[in-house]
Amino acid sequence: MKDITIGVIGCGNMGSAIVRGMADNSIVPPGRIFLYDKDAHKAQALSDETGAHMKGMEGLLRDSSLLLVAVKPQDSGALLKEIAPYIEEQTLVSIMAGVTIDRIISLLGRQLPVARAMPNLAAFVSQSMTCIACNELVKDREPVEALFSSVGKVMEVSEQEMDAVTALSGSGPAYLFYLADAMAGAGIKAGLSEGTAKRLATQTIAGSAAYLAESGEDPSALVNKVASKGGTTEAALRVFGEEGLKDIVQKAVMAAKKRSEEISGS
Repeated sequence: MKDITIGVIGCGNMGSAIVRGMADNSIVPPGRIFLYDKDAHKAQALSDETGAHMKGMEGLLRDSSLLLVAVKPQDSGALLKEIAPYIEEQTLVSIMAGVTIDRIISLLGRQLPVARAMPNLAAFVSQSMTCIACNELVKDREPVEALFSSVGKVMEVSEQEMDAVTALSGSGPAYLFYLADAMAGAGIKAGLSEGTAKRLATQTIAGSAAYLAESGEDPSALVNKVASKGGTTEAALRVFGEEGLKDIVQKAVMAAKKRSEEISGS
């Protein structure tokens, strides 16, 4: 990564999280990270925090060998048409949900190395699961992977899998937050104070997720490890089975996948 210069277009929440990750983990020196946002105050604040350099759009495009496009999907058309005349052979990395590689190429009007990435909210605590899909012109995946390894784990998938990735991993944090809220509510109903119930639900989910990741065991095996025959956990799991919780989760993920397909036109 010594010779890489990274231009970041869009200094909103996710763009800022990735820049912080790059700076904190010394992916490239801050002086080789260039920032642009139509809201100059956002770019300035991120520059002050991380040491990355603010640049005008043309300067950023000229000086960057890798471009991270972190704007809202609805802004993709205008932005890509704006930058098209200034792009040469840079690798363009997009975190714009639902904007396909073909769409990006079409808007740029030329063939270029393009990668799509789907990080999730856990990037803010360097625990994201980011999936990337690259077209055949991306010959060197290492800089793209390094970009997102600064905020968590990275794996490569085919672009055809991106809608399913969005449904499971991209939207996934909300499912866990929903479960945490439901667990806390149940704790209150069972007689706990609100503060105690929220703290127990939050740490139980956080600790269990950490154990799942560290153990490497199959989730179903861990269910059995907690649930002893005739015990309290088994009583709760019986209700989950009777109410069809697995079916509900599967239907929810499929609904999210369908919506992602609608947005991307796939």
